[in-house]
Amino acid sequence: MRAALALTLLAAGAAPVAADPFDQFGLGGAAGGTAGAVTATATGAAAAHHQPGGVARAAHPEVIAGWSAGWMGLELDGRDAGVEAVHGTTLALAVPVAVSPELRLGAGLALYLPDQYLARIRLAPITEPRFVLLDNDARVVVEPVAALAYADKFGVGVGASLLADARSNRIAFDVGVVAGAKVGAADLDVELPPRVAPLIGLWLKPHPRVRAGVTYRGQLSLDLALDILANVEVAGVVTGDALVALRASDYFTPARLTGAIAIDVTADATVAAEVAWVRWSAFPPPPALDVLVALDITPPLVSTEAPPPDFTDVVTARLGGELWRRGAAVDVAVRAGVAYLPSPVPPQLGLTSYADGDRLQVAAGAGVELRDLRPYLTRPIAFDLALSWQHLEDRLTVKHVDRLPGQAFSSGGDVVHATLTSTVRF
Repeated sequence: MRAALALTLLAAGAAPVAADPFDQFGLGGAAGGTAGAVTATATGAAAAHHQPGGVARAAHPEVIAGWSAGWMGLELDGRDAGVEAVHGTTLALAVPVAVSPELRLGAGLALYLPDQYLARIRLAPITEPRFVLLDNDARVVVEPVAALAYADKFGVGVGASLLADARSNRIAFDVGVVAGAKVGAADLDVELPPRVAPLIGLWLKPHPRVRAGVTYRGQLSLDLALDILANVEVAGVVTGDALVALRASDYFTPARLTGAIAIDVTADATVAAEVAWVRWSAFPPPPALDVLVALDITPPLVSTEAPPPDFTDVVTARLGGELWRRGAAVDVAVRAGVAYLPSPVPPQLGLTSYADGDRLQVAAGAGVELRDLRPYLTRPIAFDLALSWQHLEDRLTVKHVDRLPGQAFSSGGDVVHATLTSTVRF
């Protein structure tokens, strides 16, 4: 019983983490190779995450399938921070339907399936330095969307990002010793109600060489509401109940509003830029824990309090480019991009120890599209490879001298991510 209470108390002071693999690394090789600067250019299956308004702009039904992997070379106090590598399968689908020569409807779906697990809830003490924005990235992503496009001028799409909460109806354990024999029983009833965040995208082509896009993505998280009751009976030693109530959030994804523009410098060269306002100020507080102990021991009530995270809203910027070389049956593309991702984490002078700093991302990629290789191929098939590098600034955090004298930690490191995808059109 003491061990169980100790573990629960450890979790109570834990910090939530943020994660969405598509937001971090992009969907598909084209997004990965341009550092995610595709809000104004994405069409078809690739648009299911980045620009819902582009799903209906595909000429034919298409499927994206691929695999990606990331190496998390992050350090705390000069040692490996133990952040788990991210790797999984990407799947995306777009099915356009022509209603008239100028009006098209479309349905799309974006999926990310991590190799390790669908999701993992992991809590650590808030006093322990941790990369809260980059840790625990591996979770399943499900995003269905629907879209409408008019000619080559306008597109609008709506969809949702889906996740689930964990809520207990009853979690009870009966443990004890009766007549010298150990006994135990459990009653477990936990619900997983779905969570939905809206996705909205608008795409415009105000000029033959200019495309623009605006997207809004709602806030999403996995919220825990667990009430655990332990009935303990050891004759002549201890008899009573312990109630543990835990409230926490994990996999927090902030709301964001993105505006983007793309300019076709030539028929085969495009430059795209975008900025996004990211609402990190809604980052949830550390988990709350109340433990009511009625075992004839003191204290009868244990509760935890932690300071609010006080994250700030940030504006991120991305710039990418793509150059095509057209052939008779094969087209080749090269891509590059850069992004600046400022950290929303305030100076960690007190009890909390969030370690994240500003990030600079550099990306490059290449693609090849095979067209009309009759009789073997009548629709185009494309292969895209992308490699990105994110550098997390080196930062030395020194705690407030009056509150935590002599305490400090350093943080920094690099994240390398590779993506290989194939796009098949039907």
